[in-house]
Amino acid sequence: MKKYFEIGKINFLNNIIYFGEFFFKAIFILIILFVFTHLWIAVYGNRPSIDGFTIAMMVWYLLFTESIITSTSSLVKDVNREIQGGEIAYQLNKPYSYIGYHLAKSISYRIISFSTIFALGCLLVYYLVGGFSFSFSTVPLIIVVVLLAMILDFFMMMCIALLAFWFEDTNSFSWIYGKILFTIGGMLLPLEFFPGWLSKISQILPFSYVAYHPASLFVKFNLENFISVAGVQILYIVLFSIIAAIIYRIGVRRLNINGG
Repeated sequence: MKKYFEIGKINFLNNIIYFGEFFFKAIFILIILFVFTHLWIAVYGNRPSIDGFTIAMMVWYLLFTESIITSTSSLVKDVNREIQGGEIAYQLNKPYSYIGYHLAKSISYRIISFSTIFALGCLLVYYLVGGFSFSFSTVPLIIVVVLLAMILDFFMMMCIALLAFWFEDTNSFSWIYGKILFTIGGMLLPLEFFPGWLSKISQILPFSYVAYHPASLFVKFNLENFISVAGVQILYIVLFSIIAAIIYRIGVRRLNINGG
C-alpha cells in the first residue's frame, strides 16, 4: 500500500501545481449550477418541499452530485492511449499493479477536483438558497461514502477503459456510462422523483451508489442508511475490481504490440 500512497502523493503534488485548471473547471460547473438553481426555484414556486426535498436541500443535493461526477479524471482516455499506443507494455514489468497505479492517480486527482468544486459551490449555493439542517459531526462519515463512491466509479470506468484491448475506442462506452450516471445514477434528480418501479430499480443499481446515495446522505443523514450505503458500496467495489482484474488479465494475454 505504501507504494500506491506514494504514487497518489506524487500525482497530488503535481496536480496542485496546475490548480488553475481545477479552479476554472469549477467556475464552469458553477455557471451550470447557477442555471439549474433558478430552474428549480421556478419549479418549486411556493411549495415548501417536493418528495421530502426543500428547495435548499435540492440545490445542495445537486451541488454534491455534480462535485462527485464532474471531478472525474481522464482515466478512460489515458488507458485508451496506453493500450493503443503500446505504452502499457512498459508498465507490465513495473513493481506495481497497473490498475492500482491508475487508482492512486485517479483518486489523488479527484480529491483536489471535488474539494475545489464543492468549496466554491458552497459559497454560491449558500448565497442563492441558504443552508439546511446539517450536523458537522457527520462530515467524517460523508467523506467515507464519497471516497467509496469515487473508488466504485473508478472500477466501473476501468472496466470500460480496458475494453480498449478489443475496441479501437472506448470513449463512446464512457459517454453512455456518463449519461447513465446523469439519469438513473441520480445526478440530475433524486431517485424519489422517478416513477415508483424505476426508482426502486435505480436505487439498487451500482450507478446510484456513485451519486444518489452519497448525496442523499449529505442532505438527509441517517446512521442506518450510512451503514447500508457504505456496505453496498464496498460489495460493488469488490465485484467490479474482480471484473476489471479479469478483463485486464485476458487483455494482456492477447496483447500484440506492433514494433514493441
